[in-house]
Amino acid sequence: MKLVLFSILFFINTLIVCSQTEQNWIGLEGKIVNKIMESPIYATIQLESLPYGADNRIFKSDIDSGIFSFKVVANTQYKVKVSAKGYMDVTQEINVEPGLAPLLIEMIPNREGALLSLNINFEQGRARIMEDSFEELDKMVKMLKEYPKMEIQLEGHTDFRGSASANLRLSERRVEAVKKYLTSENISSKRIKTKAFGGSMPVSKESTEEAKLKNRRVEARILKTE
Repeated sequence: MKLVLFSILFFINTLIVCSQTEQNWIGLEGKIVNKIMESPIYATIQLESLPYGADNRIFKSDIDSGIFSFKVVANTQYKVKVSAKGYMDVTQEINVEPGLAPLLIEMIPNREGALLSLNINFEQGRARIMEDSFEELDKMVKMLKEYPKMEIQLEGHTDFRGSASANLRLSERRVEAVKKYLTSENISSKRIKTKAFGGSMPVSKESTEEAKLKNRRVEARILKTE
């Protein structure tokens, strides 16, 4: 009798181990963006399998692209909770199946301090906005019109090389140029503050062209949403 019981238990344990070993893990990919501006967001992703939460993990999206990628068990239901400073939390349930399309998770800013990276290009050494930036600025106009009580602060940055005073003046002129574009689209100037930093807050201190481009930027900080 003991031998039979031992054999049964051994068989059950073997099935469990085999089941766990043979789980079909597949990649779950996606991107987290600002719903209005479509700009990438650096966020925390909490993953929990349903119904019992046996698989519970935390990930981060890429700081530059907002893209995430991790392995999950196929044919399993998961709850995904996404949180980021200055944005409303997003929670959704997904059924993970082979061939699942990449997720697009859109977040809405709802707290003071949310910082939006704007893809705005200027002529070299000048404050003239290039035409390929108008689409990005129109997204900002759309956001401000959809949230009529929202107030923002445009923050201008340059690369840190060169004259500090010249860089400061250039960043001032550039944020004023962006403000002028927004107000030309019937956005009240009272809702838009500006602040220039010159090259005092570089994203990168590397000497590559890519690093320089990252340092030359205009960002929009949410000051008020309602």
